[in-house]
Amino acid sequence: MKKSKCARMGFKSGNILMASLLSLLLKESSYGYSLVEKLQRLGIKPDSVPYAVVYRLLRDMENGGLIKSKWEIEDSGPSRRMYSITDEGKRYLQRWVYNVKENLKFMENLVSKIDQTIQKEGGN
Repeated sequence: MKKSKCARMGFKSGNILMASLLSLLLKESSYGYSLVEKLQRLGIKPDSVPYAVVYRLLRDMENGGLIKSKWEIEDSGPSRRMYSITDEGKRYLQRWVYNVKENLKFMENLVSKIDQTIQKEGGN
């Protein structure tokens, strides 16, 4: 995966979905279908994220070295591809959290200044 620039790690929906999947894999290895269901715990509705998008992102994350996968062959039922986070994925997640915190500070400051200006204008 390319070096992450601050703008690429911000609040774009793809970055949020990637961080969400990595955070789930940080807790435990899982397979794609289960990850979509677990996104609910983070407030992401499963019907708002198509399975194809999640599987494409998982493939991209694996190609970028953020996650790895292996096939689990069950005695009964279909085989499943289990995903787990790599050390590079953990480092990406740490950088993402840092950048989001910085963006939040900026946004809180901006909102505060806008609020102050609106209050002053409203008082005239």
